[in-house]
Amino acid sequence: VRHFALAGKVVILDEVHSYDLYTGTLIDKLVTTLEGLGCTVIILSATLSGKRRGQIIDCPNEDSDDADLPYPVIAGRSEGYPLAPGSVTPPIPRAVNVEFSPVENAAREAVALARNGGAVIWICNTIDAAQRQYHQFANMTHKEFPVGLLHSRFPFWRREELENTWMERFGKDGATRCGSILVSTQIVEQSVDLDADLMVTELAPTDMLLQRLGRLWRHERGIRPVDTARICIIEEELSIEEFRKLEPEAIVKALGSKARVYAPYVLLRSLLVWKQAQPKISIPVQIRQLIRSTYEELENESNSWLQLYDEWFGTDSAKRMSALRNCNIWQIALEDAEGVQTRLNELSTIAMVLCSKLTEQEAVFMDGSRCRLVNGSYQLATAQAIHKNLVRVPEYCFDRIHSFEAFADYLYGKQCLGIVSGDGAIDVKGLRKGFRFYYSDELGLVIRK
Repeated sequence: VRHFALAGKVVILDEVHSYDLYTGTLIDKLVTTLEGLGCTVIILSATLSGKRRGQIIDCPNEDSDDADLPYPVIAGRSEGYPLAPGSVTPPIPRAVNVEFSPVENAAREAVALARNGGAVIWICNTIDAAQRQYHQFANMTHKEFPVGLLHSRFPFWRREELENTWMERFGKDGATRCGSILVSTQIVEQSVDLDADLMVTELAPTDMLLQRLGRLWRHERGIRPVDTARICIIEEELSIEEFRKLEPEAIVKALGSKARVYAPYVLLRSLLVWKQAQPKISIPVQIRQLIRSTYEELENESNSWLQLYDEWFGTDSAKRMSALRNCNIWQIALEDAEGVQTRLNELSTIAMVLCSKLTEQEAVFMDGSRCRLVNGSYQLATAQAIHKNLVRVPEYCFDRIHSFEAFADYLYGKQCLGIVSGDGAIDVKGLRKGFRFYYSDELGLVIRK
């Protein structure tokens, strides 16, 4: 039935990237399936490598002429035959200054610019890092100008409020635009129309850094408090040469928490590429060159980097096999509640519903909404309240999951209940010894060990 509904349609896939091989494998299978249904498939991406584009359009040699192609480029195939690459009118190139800076210096510069009326976006790779950075700015500024925090561990109702506030402040029209700093995670990388005067970011794969650049000088504003667009990447404690001399385990430790989010080898290659890109790049002219340089094979690589490459390649191969297995039509059909993961999340999480008060008959949620707890009677208002007050927390924080029976009809998978006290401490059953949860509208859910 679902295939029949898609037959003959135009299907558009946006924000497709080279880094995520699991999702990329699903996309390859989807494209083949849609073609068989007589669909026209349009794929949009700012960061595809020539090799990856060639895989999608079934043209293995696509990468060979990549350097000579204009940007942006239109490539494709029709009835199994590749089409000659075409081009459209390119946007006006703009220069972006690239620099690396210690976190303390970058923080002082961000505050100084905000005091001068500048809009700053600071992107961290983990929620814990974003919360710590927000705390630092709060202590440095004492509310003299707006400082915000945005990540995925806010309940939906609060995250929606924050997104609306910062979209109004940093959006195209900028009705409330003023000197301010927004600290965020990767959730602002895609499909968010934010416009910063200065971008500060932790190191990430080149694909992701280019996506983050899409929030820098996004709109024409005439007068800005800075003369040039600039991305400031937080400096690592070790140099490239020092990283080359370390063993793989020491490299992962030196990279810190970001190495649990992104492949360490890709982080090292991205660090090398962006170090060489200083002091300036041209966007979009150099996008393809930066992507190619990050993923091409290098000669005379150090043994430790080669080991990390093998681990990354092996992990990606496993992800590809997992994606192929998940989209194999000959396997036993999955329940609709489970389905196939479109993104591979290696960190298992649990749905936790936040309430401020609970009795045997009624639950009062953090957004102030209320619902009666009636077993065996599905209520739409209750379902809406539960999902608006839900956050996902790592499963490793728990010894045992205590599901809340009254919410079982509204949530799939593992779930639990958290009661938030007046001081923000969350009472939740089954936490491991040493773990504590806290919540505030300012910080979202905080995990302390």
